[in-house]
Amino acid sequence: MSNSKISYSQFLCLFFVNRIVMVLTFLPIFNAPPKNQDVWLSVVFMYPFSILISMPLIYLCSLFPNQTFTNILNIVFGRLSIVLSILYVWFFFHITAIQVAQFVEFMATAVMPETPILFFIVTMLTVCFYALKKGIEPLARFGQITTFATILSLAIIMIISLRFFDPAALKPVLEKNISQSIFGGIYLCSLSSEIITIGMINPYIVKNKNCTIKDMTKTIALAFLLVDIFYLAITIIVLSLFGYTQASRLSFPFYSAIKVLSVAEFLERFESLHMAIWIMGIFLKITYFMYILLTTVQELRNTADHFAYAIPFTSVLAPFVFYIIPNFLSLDRFMSYKYFTLYSYIFIFFIPLFTLIFAKIKLRARKK
Repeated sequence: MSNSKISYSQFLCLFFVNRIVMVLTFLPIFNAPPKNQDVWLSVVFMYPFSILISMPLIYLCSLFPNQTFTNILNIVFGRLSIVLSILYVWFFFHITAIQVAQFVEFMATAVMPETPILFFIVTMLTVCFYALKKGIEPLARFGQITTFATILSLAIIMIISLRFFDPAALKPVLEKNISQSIFGGIYLCSLSSEIITIGMINPYIVKNKNCTIKDMTKTIALAFLLVDIFYLAITIIVLSLFGYTQASRLSFPFYSAIKVLSVAEFLERFESLHMAIWIMGIFLKITYFMYILLTTVQELRNTADHFAYAIPFTSVLAPFVFYIIPNFLSLDRFMSYKYFTLYSYIFIFFIPLFTLIFAKIKLRARKK
């Protein structure tokens, strides 16, 4: 295990950037229930579900403050934990590959369509490889810088967008059953794969002597609150500019919205601002998940250095991304609410929940 340590505020920044970065481009809620102008309500419902889904991992972190989630699996399930750890290796690898593929999809279709795909993959993985060698602490410091730049940039864009705000674009409210908006919130929560990293990053966080479950809960609640505020603002901007019907047909709704913004008809091209914070964010997210992946493999193999696995997994990751890229439609279909919701919840909620239940049973049995 690495000796590097990060603070709760640094973890908050890592969590925030990882969750918000894809909102800046894909806005998946426009192709999920309720499939009308009530999508903003789904963003509101996302917040309580995100806190609820995080609770099993937060509680496990308080029970085992110096252990990663995969180590907790070993403590609770014994040999069975090997199977579960392998499943998490796959999950982290898969999520990392999806992030790289979505980075390539955006760059190759919206920004630099004539640039070879191989250039994007090699460039991103090379930079991530270098960052992995530095460890989690420098990555967390970069997360603080990225968080400041992201919040400042989004605040500027929100202020410029105020004159386009149209309350009529949000009406009629609750056109369909409220359950549709609730399900949309559940789907949005499933896209928060960062939830499982709460358990993996747990031992690297500097904790006070009187550390309680409230510390991590406050950190996660604040991170999700920031995400929800900006997610809601972005959704309302896109709805005001395009309306639901047109927005749902756009591949990159927020990026398309920024391209039409201007100040006094002479200050334009705000998409360059978007690109700067987005590239910083996607680099951070890919590197972060690669770090979690290598840490999981390190603990599964019981070796001293996680970086020893960087070259093998990066070598496998590149061709796997090539396998995903040729059919973006299949990737988008997999990431839809019909498939990804259950797939993600198995890893971020159900397995941690069952682990928590068995851990409590074990602890009570020992006391007796």
